[in-house]
Amino acid sequence: MKRVREREAAEKKRMKKWQTEFKKQMNSNYTYSTGVGQFTANTISNSTITTADAKIRIDGGENGRMLVDVPLIVDGRNVMKELDEMRDVLLLLKRDVDMEAKYPRLKELKDEYERALEKYKTFDTLKESK
Repeated sequence: MKRVREREAAEKKRMKKWQTEFKKQMNSNYTYSTGVGQFTANTISNSTITTADAKIRIDGGENGRMLVDVPLIVDGRNVMKELDEMRDVLLLLKRDVDMEAKYPRLKELKDEYERALEKYKTFDTLKESK
């Protein structure tokens, strides 16, 4: 048991040292350049990752976000194309958020249409169940 406790204490000490070292590196203002996949150079600093041509940006801040201005291909499938096809199949309205911000009536009309559509779907369901 004594050897186990000694080894456990040594591991805790090693882990504490590693955590301190890691925190120092993360808190520093280091900039790294790497070649990853098809990207020739990425820059990582202050928890933000940006590709050399700024087509992909990852902000790891408190309210982080990821911006991708190129096609997002996963297992050979274009994610945005798949989402567009799902929206079309589900008969969801295509929205132009910028135009809705400029013309608030557009959003009101969209909401009104969706309410009316749900109402008619409910009526059809009730008719079919009789």
